[in-house]
Amino acid sequence: MNETQSAPGGQALEGRMFLYERPELLNRAEHANLGLSPVERPYEFVRNVRAAPLVWVELASAQKDYPIVFSETEIPQPLAMLGIIDDTNLFVDESGNWERRCYIPYYIRCHPIGFAKGPNDQVAIVIDRAARSVSDHPEEPFFAGDGLSEPMQRRVDLCARYSLEREKTRAFCTRLKELGLFTGQQVKHHTGGDERSLGTYAAVDVEKLGKLDSETLRSLHAEGWLSAIYAHVFSLENWNRLLDRRTQRGLANAPSPGAA
Repeated sequence: MNETQSAPGGQALEGRMFLYERPELLNRAEHANLGLSPVERPYEFVRNVRAAPLVWVELASAQKDYPIVFSETEIPQPLAMLGIIDDTNLFVDESGNWERRCYIPYYIRCHPIGFAKGPNDQVAIVIDRAARSVSDHPEEPFFAGDGLSEPMQRRVDLCARYSLEREKTRAFCTRLKELGLFTGQQVKHHTGGDERSLGTYAAVDVEKLGKLDSETLRSLHAEGWLSAIYAHVFSLENWNRLLDRRTQRGLANAPSPGAA
């Protein structure tokens, strides 16, 4: 989505919406007969996605399966790394389903419904009109009677919770930045005497974390943020597991990576 894009009703949506190919503001005039239906390959739309955004409350769940990194040190955003070396999501199988028993990031579960800010910071419901699950013969209609259908309301509530946690995640990242905890890192691999970077990212510096005073640590713990920090730190052990997944797919691999 472009920085500013016209939407139905003459309104404009500001900013980009990751994964939303054709975002439209939900409105009865244009979408009254539409809704959602199951599709045969439900996660095909993220097959070529290497990373997905996370909110702080899901770090503990995501750390079991993915390396969790931060996008950068200046405006950090936690990300679950779904692939390595190229844009192949190693958690979507050949049938277009997510790997069983692996955590599905909140943001991906919200799609094709989302929230966007319009003029004067008004929040509106958005649908990805290009999503294959959007149907004119829906099992879950968008509207019923004078309002949203019950299934659609549940999906909107999910997006509302995500939106709330995203705001808290911004506060979480801002606090870590204020404490000077972020450091730049690289994932590298070695072949003989050669070394090649597989990517750069930001991470919490464990040494700096260990030097924080007790009052600051108590504050982080009280917010629930200390456990989220350690979930991120522990998750970095998953780089090798991610590379193993690539090997199991029969894809060309680099030797075992390490953070530097």
